[in-house]
Amino acid sequence: MVRSAVSKQSHPALVDLEIDRYASGPVFRQIIRQLRERIDNAVLPCGTRLPPTRDLAQQLGIARNCVVEAYDELIADGVLEGRGRSGTFVAASRGFTAPRREEVIGQSSVLRRIDNENNDAPPQPVAAFDWRLGQVNVRALPLEAWRNACREAGRHLPPAGYGDPRGEPGLRHTIAHWLHEHRSVSVDPNQIVVTHGTGQALHLVSRTFLRDGDMCAVEDPGYLGANWAFARSGATLHHVPVDDEGMLVERIIESPTTPALVHVTPAHQYPLGGRLSGPRRRSLIDLARTHGTMIVENEYDCEFHYAGTRYPPLFASAPENTLLLSTFAKAVSPSLRLGFIAAPKAAATALAAHIERERVHVSWPVQKIIETLLVSGELDKHLRRVRRHYGAMRDLVRGRLAEYVSEIELRGDEGGLHVVVAGRERAFDLELRKALNLRGIVFNEVREFASSAMEESNGFLLGYAHMDLSDLSAALDELTTCIQQCYSH
Repeated sequence: MVRSAVSKQSHPALVDLEIDRYASGPVFRQIIRQLRERIDNAVLPCGTRLPPTRDLAQQLGIARNCVVEAYDELIADGVLEGRGRSGTFVAASRGFTAPRREEVIGQSSVLRRIDNENNDAPPQPVAAFDWRLGQVNVRALPLEAWRNACREAGRHLPPAGYGDPRGEPGLRHTIAHWLHEHRSVSVDPNQIVVTHGTGQALHLVSRTFLRDGDMCAVEDPGYLGANWAFARSGATLHHVPVDDEGMLVERIIESPTTPALVHVTPAHQYPLGGRLSGPRRRSLIDLARTHGTMIVENEYDCEFHYAGTRYPPLFASAPENTLLLSTFAKAVSPSLRLGFIAAPKAAATALAAHIERERVHVSWPVQKIIETLLVSGELDKHLRRVRRHYGAMRDLVRGRLAEYVSEIELRGDEGGLHVVVAGRERAFDLELRKALNLRGIVFNEVREFASSAMEESNGFLLGYAHMDLSDLSAALDELTTCIQQCYSH
């Protein structure tokens, strides 16, 4: 084990004193007055170590004796305390209570506004169960495999600058190989751009390619991160409905304006869980080629497939019109903040130029860790383990809710890490969600992801990626109890 080199001795505080050389009276009195003010205003809190007398005298350009006299008087008054060779400190226990700094100095209007908004918001209850999306089970990844990957990354020194804006060459080669093996996509490593996950990828795409007034077709309900990214770039959003077969492609061209971009989640529609069908995939590709529209293909939950046809990405059939966005959030952890874009060469070059200009390169050590997990085969092993685990979770959900098919509808269970549960009757759906809220259960509702035209959407999402089988069984106990209560009413 490497011995810690961190000193236990606290560093002296930075003290901003000003000496007026034309003022009457001794200089040490100015030091005493200013130190008292800073201590009383809590600029120098109790226990703060002050600079050594020699250092402070040098800083102020005065004789050391002036600082010594000031410290001695404040020690005699109990404001400071000397601790021998450890230094001089603001007294830990004082005869008066120092006022809060914001009461003395005054809080900024911006912070006051935030405080008021926070005070107006209702307190969040402690969640009995948290079914919200965006969580995974990291426990399935062997700790030794993770340590080995971190150790391998530590064998290399980081680059002198920010690194390649496209991402580490070794990682990009590995991703290109992984896409070929697992997603039937042939792509050159120079067409890969490593990102801070899907959120940043969408901002990169929107800021690189969109201009004020461009129209973007988005799924409704759909991924709000895409909507926000496009809207911030000045684009107009065209909300396209979805059903169990994904986006209704024929509804994309409904106005005289041709969409510059279409955002889709074809592998597992976010949030309803449908898969874009074969005919609609072909229609979308034809539309993109005919109208010059760019497809932004968000491969949400593509790693987890349980039933039905497993399609290759749209990028495999239309690489000249598609940007393929993917992430390692579900494969490893969202906290890594690591994903990538597979793009046409010209688009990859433009994205890399934006990254270089804005200095938003991805963390070099994280890239090396993921590269090691991919090259060693540990990531593939991990995915095989969690697929079995999540498949068993999905089967448990289907089995437990099968007896309530007359009251509720289960959607989006052919893949991914969540399902949609909705009451078949609007009144039952509302009562069920209310019953879950009363039990302190936290979940996402479908209407959170819908446009204003669909704000009455039924259903809520049961995300189970972060649970184990016992946790999920307990969560389903709560759900079925609520269903039975609502049915009895």
